[in-house]
Amino acid sequence: MLALFARLTLTVALIAGSIAADAPTGNADASAVYARMQRVNAALKSYQADLHVDVTTHGFPFISPSLDGKAYFQQPDKSAVVFETVPALASQFKKVYPQLEPPAEWPEIYDVTPIADDGTTAQFRLVRKKNGRIDHVDVTVDDRSATVTSMAYIYKDGGTISFQQTYAVLNGNYVIKSQTGKVDLPAYHADVASSFSNYKLNVPIDQGVFATD
Repeated sequence: MLALFARLTLTVALIAGSIAADAPTGNADASAVYARMQRVNAALKSYQADLHVDVTTHGFPFISPSLDGKAYFQQPDKSAVVFETVPALASQFKKVYPQLEPPAEWPEIYDVTPIADDGTTAQFRLVRKKNGRIDHVDVTVDDRSATVTSMAYIYKDGGTISFQQTYAVLNGNYVIKSQTGKVDLPAYHADVASSFSNYKLNVPIDQGVFATD
């Protein structure tokens, strides 16, 4: 589960750093935000950051682990999380974490519907064109910064994974500061809180971390 939410956070970083593509049709204001999303962090080529994660499970096994590690990102789409210690349960959660591609790829992979824009946030619904476990993904984007503030993955079996995040601005780039999430799957229920610090931007990344993630 620690790897799951860390990967979700890194997915948001990929969303911020994608190249331009045609915006989906629908709500005009939300479509404009979609175009702006792809210009966020245009100069951010890579980063590494310290990561701390707290997990509280609901149901057996009752565990509340805390882990520390490092998160890595490199354009266009490489991401990894390396924990100093990893509980035995973490490996099984890697199998269930959902991934969301950068917005530039959305029209090729999803039927994208801009739902609404209330002047503060824009909402999108993504339905994967190829059949899978996830029924749809609901994405909320801040109008002002064009950054993703929350995502909800709705599974066909009734399960959900949702999370929200806050950002800090570092050298003109929006980077994740904190994230909270909730896993509500038929076989697993948990709350997860993570925080990122000590960012190092546009630094060389050891490619070995991506091979072992």
